[in-house]
Amino acid sequence: MRPLTTDPRFQPQFQPLASPSLPPADVVDFRGYFKVETFGHGAVIYRPGLPADKVYLLRTGRVRLLRQGKGKSRSVLSILKPGDLFGEVLRPEGSLMEELAVSSGKCEVWSIEGRDFRALLEARPALAVDVIRALNDRVRQLRQRVQGLICKDVPARLAEMLMVLVDAHGEHSPTGELCLQGITQQDLADLVGASRSFVSTLINKMKRDALLANQGRLLVLKDEEGLNRVAAREK
Repeated sequence: MRPLTTDPRFQPQFQPLASPSLPPADVVDFRGYFKVETFGHGAVIYRPGLPADKVYLLRTGRVRLLRQGKGKSRSVLSILKPGDLFGEVLRPEGSLMEELAVSSGKCEVWSIEGRDFRALLEARPALAVDVIRALNDRVRQLRQRVQGLICKDVPARLAEMLMVLVDAHGEHSPTGELCLQGITQQDLADLVGASRSFVSTLINKMKRDALLANQGRLLVLKDEEGLNRVAAREK
């Protein structure tokens, strides 16, 4: 149930984007239980107020979980990667969805009715233990994220978030360096609790300090040790 990493060099202190994940070997075994759907970029998978009666498994692509504010404003709560479970995931019966789930790029999403998922867990106690452990880890990571908001300034939070995102979503650039693609400055601002303009200023400073660089539209991590030092700073 532990999320896979893209590069062993990155060992973040916490994983605020983590969601419960199914072991890869189990995914094939469970295929017959799930409904398979494909969503184009920007498609709504579910929205707030709908019954929380399904569990979703992201198989390919990326999904953003968003909180809707006043008017058309939205803020990113988390960015999911393949293997992550989301949606109902053991919420009490009668609960409603609280977030908006939107595909980022083309996604393949598997879904299962909540009652069928609970029956699956009852039939497979080892899987139930894995899901409970993952949910406990998620609570712990969210608690640590809140602590980071209290104890760390925005540059430290941004540096840590960049490493976490590369760990979860990183790709190799044409030159072999680890980079982020498809993560916007607004995403970063939402995730670290700052304005987009301030995050943009910090990113430009990190580029001047040779911590980050651009290759076209790719944001490349040039100096992970330097980012670690920035992330370790407290207020």
